[in-house]
Amino acid sequence: MTGATGAPADAGPQRAHVRSDHVPAAHGTHHWKTIDRLVPVVTGPDDDIAIDLDTRLYVPDNASRRHPQPAILMTHGFGLNKTSPEVVSTARFFAAHGYVVLTYTSSGFGASGGCVTLQSADYDVKSARQLIDKVLEPRRDVRRDARGVVVGTIGGSYGGGIQLPLAAHDQRIRTSVVGRTWNNLIYSLDPNNRVVPGDPTGLDHGLNAQGVFKQEWTSLFYALGNSQPAMGGGDCPGAKQASGDPVEIGGAASCPGYYLPLCRTYELLTSTGDSDAEARHLIRRASASTFLHRIHVPVLLVQGQSDTLFNLNDASATYRALHRRGVPVGMIWNSGGHGGYDSQPGECEAYDGTLRSVRRMDHCYLSLRSLGWMDHWLRGRSGGRGPAFAYYRDWKKYAGHGADDEQYGTSPRFPLHASTTFRISGTDALVAPGKPVTSGSVTMLNPQGGEPAAYTETSNFTGPDASPSSGDTPPTEIDGQFAAFTSAPFARSVAAVGIPEAHLLLTNSNGQDMVFFAKVYDVAPDGSTVLVHRLIAPVRVPAAAVGEPVDIRLAGFAHRFARGHAVRLVLCTTDQTSYNAKVADVLTLSTGTASTFTLPGVLR
Repeated sequence: MTGATGAPADAGPQRAHVRSDHVPAAHGTHHWKTIDRLVPVVTGPDDDIAIDLDTRLYVPDNASRRHPQPAILMTHGFGLNKTSPEVVSTARFFAAHGYVVLTYTSSGFGASGGCVTLQSADYDVKSARQLIDKVLEPRRDVRRDARGVVVGTIGGSYGGGIQLPLAAHDQRIRTSVVGRTWNNLIYSLDPNNRVVPGDPTGLDHGLNAQGVFKQEWTSLFYALGNSQPAMGGGDCPGAKQASGDPVEIGGAASCPGYYLPLCRTYELLTSTGDSDAEARHLIRRASASTFLHRIHVPVLLVQGQSDTLFNLNDASATYRALHRRGVPVGMIWNSGGHGGYDSQPGECEAYDGTLRSVRRMDHCYLSLRSLGWMDHWLRGRSGGRGPAFAYYRDWKKYAGHGADDEQYGTSPRFPLHASTTFRISGTDALVAPGKPVTSGSVTMLNPQGGEPAAYTETSNFTGPDASPSSGDTPPTEIDGQFAAFTSAPFARSVAAVGIPEAHLLLTNSNGQDMVFFAKVYDVAPDGSTVLVHRLIAPVRVPAAAVGEPVDIRLAGFAHRFARGHAVRLVLCTTDQTSYNAKVADVLTLSTGTASTFTLPGVLR
C-alpha cells in the first residue's frame, strides 16, 4: 500500500511542500549570581537513606519579591556533575533569559553522596522533590501559585531520564524539555523491536518480557558507574556502610557504585541474556513509560538521529503515548546523539560536551526551541510552542550563520501519513506496489556461541567526534548469517522520515526463542552501501510464538535516498554489540505476497 498524505519532501514532483522551521534569535541580557550548597535529603524505597546533594542555584537580576520568576531544574548526563559543560551552558543561557535555575549533581556522582540509582522513582525522584522543597520553595523570588513554585525541567540522557517520573510525582513541575533519553529503560538496554499483538502503536516495548541484551553500551555505563568511588564521585560505599545492611556492606567491593540489585541485574543479563521479574521491576521504576499515564504537563522531546543508545523509537514511544491521551507534546529529531557526534553548526545540542556562551546559544536552533517552549508554557508567551514534529535533514544546506533552522523540516503530525510497502520477493528483492512478486525462501544460520558476529559499530566510539573513533570501519555482514532484499533504483529521490516496519514469515529450527536483527541500507548505483545511521533493530520472538507472522518496528530515521539509489532490508542473526543467541539455529524466511517491508516516504 502507498499512502500519499503528508508526503515528505523530495518524494516527487507532486509532493506536499515541507516547510523549514524558523526560530528568531533571542538575546539573553540578564546577569546572575550563583549559590553553591550541599542539601541534605532522605531517600530510598523505605525513606531511610540520608545523603547530601551538591547544588548550584543561578539567580538572575530580574528575580525579586516584586517580580518573581519561573524556575528551571536540571541535572546532568551519566558520569558528569553540576559543573559539566552541558549543565553550565544551559543554566547560564536560561539565567540570562531571566529564569531562576537550580542545577545539581545526581546521587552517586561528583560531590553528592549515595549510590548511582538510575533516576529511579524510589531514589532520585524523591531526592529531586526535596531539592525543590528546600531550595526553591523558601525563595520569594521564584514564581508560585496554588500548586507551589512554578518549575520546568530540562536535561539530556541521564538528566533526561528523571524528568517525566519526577513530573508524574510532583505537581510543581509544569513542563519538561527531555533530551536524548529513554522511554522504557528495559527497551534501551535489552531491546526487542517485535510488535506484540494488540499493541496499537507498535512501540509499547514493555509488552515483551525478554529482549536482546545491548551488551556493549550497557557494559560501558556499568563500568563507569562502578568506577565513581575510585574517581572521587559520590559515596556509595559510605551509604552502604551507613545502611547497616550486612549484605550490601559485604558486597561493596564487587559492586562499589550501585546497590546490589542493580549489579545482580547486570550479571544476570551478561551471563544468560535474560532478565527476571525482580530485574524488570527494578528497571521499570526508573522508566518514563511506567508513569506516562500520570503525565499531564506539556513535554518537548529532543532525540538524536544517530543515537544507538537511546534511539528515535524511545522518543517516538513517549510522543505517541502522550499524544493519544491529549497531552501537549512536541518532538525534535536532531542530528547526532550518543556515540561521538558533536552538534552541527547553528544547532547547539547541549549534551555533546561543548561549553557554549550565552551569545552563541542565543543564535542556535535547539537552545532557541527549548527557550521558546519554556517561555510558552511557563510565562504564557505565544509563538514558542513550535511545530508538533521537526526533523534534521542532512540533505539540506545550512546558510552558515544564525540558527540552523533551514535544515529542519516540520510536520503538524507524527507519524507522517506517507509510506510505501514493498513485498519481499524471491531471495533478494523488494518489489514496489503493483509489480510481480515471486514466492521463495531464504535461510540464515546462527553459529554456535553466536560468533563470529556481524559488525555495525563500536558503541560510543563510532561517531566522527569520538576519541578514539572507529567511524572509518564499515559495517560488515557474515556470509550465511544474513538475507538481503534490495529495491529497484529510485527514479526520483525519496525522503524517508519515520519508523520502518516489516511483516515477516519466519521460523527457526532449535525450538528456542528466535533472535535476529533488522537494518536498512542505502545502496548507491555503484553498489556501495551505507547502513543508515548505523542503526539496528534487535528482535526476539518467544519460542511459543515462533511460526506466527512477526511484525517489527525497525529503528526510526530521517534519510534521503538520492535518485538512482535503492533501499535494502537486511535481516541477520548476530551483531557484535549485543548478546547473540548462543545455541546454533537456522532461521527460514518465507518470501512472497505475505512478507512485507514498509519504508516511510512515497515513491513517485
